[in-house]
Amino acid sequence: MIDLRFPTTLQMMLSLALAQREGDLVLSSAQLAEGAGTNASLVRRLLPQLAKAGLVTGTKGREGGVRLARPACEISLDAVYLAVMGEDPLWAARHNVPHRCLVSNNMADFFEGLTRDAQAALVASLARRNLADSLEELRVIEASAEAALRTAARSG
Repeated sequence: MIDLRFPTTLQMMLSLALAQREGDLVLSSAQLAEGAGTNASLVRRLLPQLAKAGLVTGTKGREGGVRLARPACEISLDAVYLAVMGEDPLWAARHNVPHRCLVSNNMADFFEGLTRDAQAALVASLARRNLADSLEELRVIEASAEAALRTAARSG
């Protein structure tokens, strides 16, 4: 099963960064859910984790909503990842394998070390990026896609 907490949360946070840049004060959980293509209950389960990490702040009620707790350039992607994923490993080792040879006897310990290394590399990679930079990267991707469409329309 694929865990969608981080990609969903990252999309929510980027939506909040865009809203901040465009001068919108807050977004509701319903707006965030619609933008992320998920349900509001998942958004409402993720928001407290982001608030606890100091990444978002909000108000409850009919006119309530959430916003980034600080500027997008000050929120690194590893902070978003760690807020929702915590210490959960990327992968889980299989511990119920019969011990019959060198591989099966030691696979769980080997795989746990491999997972720790991969997790550290992932977090380090995310630490080098922030929400503001990621918004700019999304703008470049969009401009490239639009240019490709214009080229295809001219040649088609």
